[in-house]
Amino acid sequence: MSEEGDSPAGAERVLADWQRLSPWAVGLMLVTAGLSLVRQHLPLLLAAVAGLTLVERIGWREVGGAAALLLLLGGALCLLYYRRFRFRLDGDVLVIQKGLFEHREFKVAARHVQHIAVHQPLYLRPFDVVQWQVETLAGEASRIELPGIRRGQSDALGRRLQADGPDSGRVEALSEGLAGEPDASAPPGSRVRYALTPGALMLHGLTSRSIYVIAAVLSPLVRPLERWLHDRLPQLDLLAWLPASPLVAVSLGLVAVLLVLAVLAVLAAWWRFHGYVLRDEGERQVQVSGLFHRQEQALSLARLQVVEWVQTGLGRLLGRGYLVCHQFGSLGGGADESRRFLVPGLTLNESERLIGELWPGGDRVPPLSRVSRLYWRVLWLRILLGLGAGVTVLILLVGVPPLPLWGWALLSAGLAGLAGVAAELRWRALGWGRRGDYLYVRQGLWGQRTSVFPLSHLISLTLRQSWLQRRRSLASLELQVANGRLTLPFLEASLARELADRLLASVEGATVESATRTFPETRRRSACAARR
Repeated sequence: MSEEGDSPAGAERVLADWQRLSPWAVGLMLVTAGLSLVRQHLPLLLAAVAGLTLVERIGWREVGGAAALLLLLGGALCLLYYRRFRFRLDGDVLVIQKGLFEHREFKVAARHVQHIAVHQPLYLRPFDVVQWQVETLAGEASRIELPGIRRGQSDALGRRLQADGPDSGRVEALSEGLAGEPDASAPPGSRVRYALTPGALMLHGLTSRSIYVIAAVLSPLVRPLERWLHDRLPQLDLLAWLPASPLVAVSLGLVAVLLVLAVLAVLAAWWRFHGYVLRDEGERQVQVSGLFHRQEQALSLARLQVVEWVQTGLGRLLGRGYLVCHQFGSLGGGADESRRFLVPGLTLNESERLIGELWPGGDRVPPLSRVSRLYWRVLWLRILLGLGAGVTVLILLVGVPPLPLWGWALLSAGLAGLAGVAAELRWRALGWGRRGDYLYVRQGLWGQRTSVFPLSHLISLTLRQSWLQRRRSLASLELQVANGRLTLPFLEASLARELADRLLASVEGATVESATRTFPETRRRSACAARR
């Protein structure tokens, strides 16, 4: 491709013509695919090599000829793949044709684009080639990938597909007037919304949930490490510096384990979020991060559904958290965190500022209302029954000797007190509030997760009443949003019905507004009905 085509502006002009993958990317795909096959079938490969050494008629000349034949076959397949794989933009539709032996064609309209991601592994950096992925509203099953294109082409594709998406004019109007410093490395017209500092990156590694994931991954190594220490420790002269008290020794061991996990969590955060920058490009919000494997994600403000402010227990103590931006079809909780649009290492003030820039008017969190105190009793009973069942199973498995009456009373009091503390934390963390067109729902135990979304983004609503709630004039609201289900349990029945009516009215109003914006005839009929 020419130098004009390598630049973003030049690539945007030539995207109407058929484009091909980068030859460097196709060659690297052959190498990576070969290494992957060798890694997956290493036992069979070793067995084949061992069998060949026993055959006298096969020498180095035959092995070299077979290897050369395989290389020629791989090169021919790469050349065919390069010639068959092509793409272009037909207006606002991305057309992709590919297939070695079966010719296939894919078409993606800009209005159906849900998620765009750009990855640049370390081996693609010297060639300025990236891996470009796009998903539609159907989710991960609809993912289409361009495995190796020029950087200018990927930028132009992202701008064209999301600039031609729905409500792009409305979102760009909301983004006007936001001041900021321009980024020299970013495309023209963009500005830096947020840049992650090294201190914030370290705090995010300590306060994120990655430390629990690392502990779960390393848990199978506990038993081999224990056996190794049992075999090697008597041969080492460690008694001279080990503390004499077993309690102190165990405490020091736990501290050492926590320090190792903390260091690994910080390294994992550094690996993923090094150089994190969030850029504002009007309709598109683009984040770039990664130490060796650089990745880029683009968030369309027109498709933004829910924003979550997440703080773990340690994050609440250190005053740090992160924002998770959900679009259509995104997953809630901790599932598939790599595919969500995440802004790490934020303070509370920074999170409110970013929420206000993504959704003007949604930054000021109102005073949150709590649910009925009866919910605390329900939580206490549930947690107490769970703890009691767990202790009973543990006693049956371990075989604890019978306890005296005062021992059982002390154990019961301890379980009741522990259940009461956990229920109190859950009850205090649960809250909800409404300000203008936005609803705020907070939940959690040690950590907290606050979901913020416009009332019109509600997907479905369910009002439930159990026999206990009917006797106390209470009800529960189940709200289905893009990232999952939010529950407001044990509200006053009249308040729950009033809130449900307001939510449904907001959804119906947004639906009518969208229909009149899409179909002018509907707008004219509505105006005539209003005049009558």
